[in-house]
Amino acid sequence: MRPARPTPRRRARTWATAAGIVLLAGPLAACGGDSQDTASADADGSASVAGANLVTAMKPLDAYPVPTEKLDNVGSVAGKTVFYVPITKQAPQFTTTEKTLAAAAATVGLRLQVCDGKGTPTDIGGCISQATDTKAAAIITDAIPYALAANGLDAAQKAGIPVVISNQVPDPSHPASKTLTWVQVPGSEQQIRLFDWMASDSKGKANTLVNQSSDGLSPASYVADGKAALKKSCPDCKLTVNKVTSSNFALIPSSTSAMLLKDPTIKYVDAQFEQYLQPTQGGVQQTSRTDIKVVTGSASLGGMKALKSGSLAAVTAQAAAFQGWVDTDAALRLILGKPVPEYTIPTRLFTRDNIGDVKLTEKAELSGEWFGPATFTDDFKKLWGVA
Repeated sequence: MRPARPTPRRRARTWATAAGIVLLAGPLAACGGDSQDTASADADGSASVAGANLVTAMKPLDAYPVPTEKLDNVGSVAGKTVFYVPITKQAPQFTTTEKTLAAAAATVGLRLQVCDGKGTPTDIGGCISQATDTKAAAIITDAIPYALAANGLDAAQKAGIPVVISNQVPDPSHPASKTLTWVQVPGSEQQIRLFDWMASDSKGKANTLVNQSSDGLSPASYVADGKAALKKSCPDCKLTVNKVTSSNFALIPSSTSAMLLKDPTIKYVDAQFEQYLQPTQGGVQQTSRTDIKVVTGSASLGGMKALKSGSLAAVTAQAAAFQGWVDTDAALRLILGKPVPEYTIPTRLFTRDNIGDVKLTEKAELSGEWFGPATFTDDFKKLWGVA
């Protein structure tokens, strides 16, 4: 028998039971009693799926997804230099990737040169040119859209220098080739889980301000994916987007407070990436409101500690330590002229319900143990024949 169409009360109950990890403490108080509700059965089913996904997203991995294709002749790269160019070193996550990338590179005798893109095309272009002029063995960029440094990246490849672009959605105008590869990250997954958590926490009534990065097309794509998923699972939730950028952090507090003052019913603020967290919180403080819950994505040790202290309500993080080894693996394969596999960078949702099980130390962060068994470094060494 086809089930009856759900009322708002039934939909909220679905969120509560599916994601009971965060709702068991409170009554289902967000519901009216409108029996003429037009929400579809699909919406109720999507809420159940989203709630189940929330539970899964909070658990650690059984094992990291390390590639299986072995790589020979790795010793031939010893003494060469790889450039790492993050879009800005103000993002704490990139510091973790930088440190583990350095450790991975050293394992095979590569030297690592780090150049801060500082969020501007001029500085990013300067970093790419420096790498090309010094005949780097490879260039690894982090969160930099191809179009932001197209001339420099084209010139590097023309000079025979392979390029790894990580933390970006692939640009179809620049497909993977023998000198270019893309390492995608779970930006959409992180966004979807944060939206799911806010929907659950609000019992299906979240009104959220998203401080969305405008550094290229990828951040907008992540939010769009999250919004599409939320529309199905939580039709009564509402999103407002405030565009921010790494090139001008100073504007974020005022733009955030202006949005919150314009719509006082907003109860959640999402700083899309942790580098925007501090100015976002500054904007919330300017409103003198204490009823707003703040969340963030791509969290590092600082964000995790803020969650533990209660100044954040939820965070997602991606395995930045693992990413350092993945980026090195991709660079090695391009340098040696070998096919590059598809990589998966794990992510995890943290709330007050599971943060107590996590060691909040730099050593733990760099080991990757927040996401699962930290054996991937040995696995990569075996792949490269240097174990």
